[in-house]
Amino acid sequence: MPAISVASFFPTLTYSNLRLRSRTVGVTFANLRQETLSFGVQITEGTGKLPKVVLTSDHGSEAEVYLFGGCITSWKVVNGKDLLFVRPDAVFNGQKPISGGIPHCFPQFGPGPLQQVKLYSRRLSTELIITNTDNKSFSFSTALHTYFHASVTKASVKGLKGCNTLNKDPDPTNPVEGTEDRDVVNFPGFVDCIYLVAPSELQLDNGLGDLISIKNTNWTDCVLWNPYLQMENCYQDFVCVENAKIGKVQLEPEQSWVAEQHLSIG
Repeated sequence: MPAISVASFFPTLTYSNLRLRSRTVGVTFANLRQETLSFGVQITEGTGKLPKVVLTSDHGSEAEVYLFGGCITSWKVVNGKDLLFVRPDAVFNGQKPISGGIPHCFPQFGPGPLQQVKLYSRRLSTELIITNTDNKSFSFSTALHTYFHASVTKASVKGLKGCNTLNKDPDPTNPVEGTEDRDVVNFPGFVDCIYLVAPSELQLDNGLGDLISIKNTNWTDCVLWNPYLQMENCYQDFVCVENAKIGKVQLEPEQSWVAEQHLSIG
């Protein structure tokens, strides 16, 4: 099945405000060009006048990627339904990460390197590459803080039974250790839970008629999150199912760490 890859058209995409000041993480960006580079790939002006790439597949699916942070803010399948969610309080000012879609948490919580994006008719694949270009080692943890459109009272996740958990409810600073004993995990209220050594494939029923497969390579953990009444104006409309690497990764000079995520619907 044919795919569209940002990296194939932009080997070194960039947005000048994204230059990382740390020498430990190597991310190279090129100058933004304002014209359409190829059929199905278009650079345009998004919210807050931030540049974004709009990808359209031959099958009619579409994705939007903001160059600021490499954040995917929209993934529309062939029926026009957007499976990702952007919070109404998201800020598009180029000063802080965009709250919604698939933002990066790196090196712990913050913007990270631009990832490659491949768009298929019913699948969206991403690859995150972190390279140490310094002459000394460094460590990091990371996650894809993915927001899915959902009916929070009906949404559920399968595949986590048996995982060791770190439950941040009620005290985020003192997680409670446990083991998941449910076949189907739902979102009855505030949810902020880490699942350690999670399976490489989970199934999200978004409660809106879509069953989404979440596969990964090298993302070892998973986080479920919904803020409940802390975001009263929008919590009912999304859930977060995040591929994560909770334990520290140690990178020696010139080494790279790579992780993939594959989202698809039946």
